Amino acid sequence: MSRNLSSISACVLLVSLTTLSSPAWSMHPTEGYAWTDAPPVLNKGAKLAVLQGDPGKAEPYTIRLSLPAGYRIAPHSHTQTENVTVVSGTLLVGMGDNFETKGMKTFKPGGFGSIPGGVHHYAQAKGATVVQIHGMGPFDLIYVNAADDPQKATTGK
Repeated sequence: MSRNLSSISACVLLVSLTTLSSPAWSMHPTEGYAWTDAPPVLNKGAKLAVLQGDPGKAEPYTIRLSLPAGYRIAPHSHTQTENVTVVSGTLLVGMGDNFETKGMKTFKPGGFGSIPGGVHHYAQAKGATVVQIHGMGPFDLIYVNAADDPQKATTGK
């Protein structure tokens, strides 16, 4: 009798596990990303590739951002935690409300940073740089100084 209960319990557990939703598979070789212009919340020149999920929705996402040499992202924050890994090139990162090159930390390929939502920070690419960003969406970018938002400059608002 106990052997039958064990078999039934194992079957119930197996059925339960198979009905749980699993994350969508996403595999990308090193070539063939669909690069597009980054959204207008970033200055022109950056390119974006979505590797997994939809960064505009409340779900896990992974993106890559390609930045030309000297590209700057003004002081800003995000609603959610931002996790950044440098894939190639060098990324300089600073913390605070003002863009100050003195004291910026240098991140080379393999370097990783996790910045909680609401923390003000800024970045600059030293040479052509690619970073991978992952987290829980929706991804947003809130500039400390609204005048730094390229969308405001474009629309005149």
